Amino acid sequence: MSFANKRPGGRILPVRRLTPQVDPQKQFDKLSAAIGQIYNHNVSQLSYEELFRIGYGLVQSKNGSLAYDGVKGVLETHLSDCVHRDVLVHMDAVRSNPSAASNNALLSSVRHLWSEHVTAMLVIKDVLMYVDKVYVKNANLVPVYEMGMCVFRDKVLLAAQKRLITQVVKATLAQISCERRGAHVDRSVLRGVVDMLVELQGTGQTCTLYETTMQPQLLAESRSFYCDAAKTRLLDHSTAAYVRAAQADIDAEMDRARAYLVPSTGTLLRNVLLDELIDKHASDIINIPNTGLVQLLDHRDTAALQTLYNLYAPMHPTLLILQTNIHSHILELGQKFAVSLAPLSSNTTQNDEQEGSRDKDKPAQVLGMAAKTAMALRWVQDILDLYDAYDEIIRVSFSECQSMRQSIHDAFIEVINSNSRAPELLSLFMDDSLKNGLKRKGEQEIDHLLERSVLMFRFLQNKDAFEHYYKLHLAKRLLLGRSLSDDAEHSLVSKLKVECGSQFTLKLEGMFKDMQLSSDLANGFKESGAANADLDLSLSVLTPTYWPALAPPMSEEAKQEMQSVEPPPGILRTLVEEFTQYYNHHRSGRRLAWQYNMGNADIKLQFGTRTYELNVSTYQMFILSLFADIDDLSLTTTEIQQQTRIPIEVLTRQLQSLACAKYKILSKTPASRDVGPNDKFAFNNNFKSAQYRIRIPVVAAKASVETEKEKSESMAAIGLERQYVVEAAIVRIMKTRKQMVHEQLVTEAIKQLSARFLPTPKLIKESIGRLIDREYLQRSPDDPRLYNYLA
Repeated sequence: MSFANKRPGGRILPVRRLTPQVDPQKQFDKLSAAIGQIYNHNVSQLSYEELFRIGYGLVQSKNGSLAYDGVKGVLETHLSDCVHRDVLVHMDAVRSNPSAASNNALLSSVRHLWSEHVTAMLVIKDVLMYVDKVYVKNANLVPVYEMGMCVFRDKVLLAAQKRLITQVVKATLAQISCERRGAHVDRSVLRGVVDMLVELQGTGQTCTLYETTMQPQLLAESRSFYCDAAKTRLLDHSTAAYVRAAQADIDAEMDRARAYLVPSTGTLLRNVLLDELIDKHASDIINIPNTGLVQLLDHRDTAALQTLYNLYAPMHPTLLILQTNIHSHILELGQKFAVSLAPLSSNTTQNDEQEGSRDKDKPAQVLGMAAKTAMALRWVQDILDLYDAYDEIIRVSFSECQSMRQSIHDAFIEVINSNSRAPELLSLFMDDSLKNGLKRKGEQEIDHLLERSVLMFRFLQNKDAFEHYYKLHLAKRLLLGRSLSDDAEHSLVSKLKVECGSQFTLKLEGMFKDMQLSSDLANGFKESGAANADLDLSLSVLTPTYWPALAPPMSEEAKQEMQSVEPPPGILRTLVEEFTQYYNHHRSGRRLAWQYNMGNADIKLQFGTRTYELNVSTYQMFILSLFADIDDLSLTTTEIQQQTRIPIEVLTRQLQSLACAKYKILSKTPASRDVGPNDKFAFNNNFKSAQYRIRIPVVAAKASVETEKEKSESMAAIGLERQYVVEAAIVRIMKTRKQMVHEQLVTEAIKQLSARFLPTPKLIKESIGRLIDREYLQRSPDDPRLYNYLA
């Protein structure tokens, strides 16, 4: 802004006081005329120095009120004239014919008047700077600029007869409504009007006109508009379309707030939209028939799920609804997976499948067990695939939300532990993966498979049951050489160690150590020259405490019969005796107990002119060696038992595998499936097969899902082990606390054991009773609920 008649150098001389001969009214008239010129944009024709002196002189001559009140009066008169001349005509047009054009014309006229007034007031404020500094401060009045704003508010917007503010707010809201419906509006005009309302204080001087007049109505109309929109969309939109539309509405409102509203209004509008579009219909949105949340999850629509999560996450109740529905859907999928495991409850025994049969039912039985094992493996794979899918949804759609992840984890924990066979099936899956599943897989794929398997293990509550089965399967892999990767085996054990500690994997690591020591022993035995060059002997010397009993449970008498088995006289017996001597010489103080029931052998047999290589159990090798040197030899079951000392029940099954199954290596008289003590067996020189290498079924050679009988036996063994673990935990707790009441002891025991398995209060109570009987604990004479530790 520039003024004429400035002195050279820009220095303003001191103002002289008005003398009594100078009329204050005439001086003010000059000031009033200058204000008119300022409004007419003729500032260049005015002298800032002269006007400033007038204001200074009026204050110094005790006529400050004339300057202040006189300027106020001039502003009121000017604004009233402008309103009548430039604004009221548009307001009447809006009242008579409301339209987007008439609304815009009214708002434009008000915005123009406001802009002119603000520009003029900035100049007037500078001219009356001394009035503000001295008179206004001493008289405790509002500054000149703020007084000008109040005049505009009172004479333009809040004038009693016109109440222009009401029509301005209505026109502004009408334009916003038109824009929401897709019409184009002049945002610069709306920005100017909103800025005016924001700058002007209300009559109470506590809130702006925007906060008292426009914002409440804007929020109310927005609530009504989006309430109707939500009801309409629920009738004809899918869940994905609904949330996309809701997000588009929120984005549009945020853009609108940035363009011509205020930031605080944008936040309030977002809350209104979330309340009307999402919160009030949270359950209805995700349960729209055939297109709801379930379909989004099943089709892995990560984009729609991300939008859905972004809308539900800001409000805890809606987020909880989303979590609950996802949790329920995972449980439903888990129930569907569980239905496929129903055939596992069949009472078909594994032994029946291995016995062999002469009728046509045999292949069907074998396929039946194979199908059951495949179902078990499929169940684990389905669970892992489902978790991978939801893990991707958590990462991509749910922004790694920890509460969502925990909710999904809880659902998987419930699904997995609702299956009583879960520990067995997971161990069986790991066993199959380490034997067959790693083929043609890269290092990253193998590591991902192991990580997911350990994750499922983490979800198990009965980790001790998994340990029971995993030791069995690991033992079979190590003894039979079925593992594809030693690195993968060690890596998996290391991951389990991280999860449960070194105590959990102590026996597993001991099994690997035994295998390495066995290899060293076998190599030393061969280098000593004692080994027979015609036989390739592979021995595993096992520490009994590390290795589970791979043979079926049996009585002490049966165990003694097993230990009395010895190879028939000849090369095999000589080799066993020589290795025993070698071991005793190098491992003094230890005793070897040969477990022939756990071994197998590859032997070459000639049938007529053809030679075959057979993979048989050690027992079957003993039986076949009896027919090695004598042609046309015929032996009864009793004679074979006397020479091999194999228990009769085990021998019966081995003879059935050799003479009654698919590959009839021995001929049997009479030709029936049942084996009697007087049945005769002879070498079958007429045996033929299209395969060169033939594997005779061995009971312990193939890992498969347990039958109901085997499962009950395993659970009995696990239950016995749990008794010892619970008792040990109780003793540790009481040794530290010395005295505890029953409820505290039960709670503490559950807390300590929950990482391994979830003990029941009944099991803990029974363990406490046994410890009392063995005088580890004592009930207090004064309170039967209080236990004392006996050192």
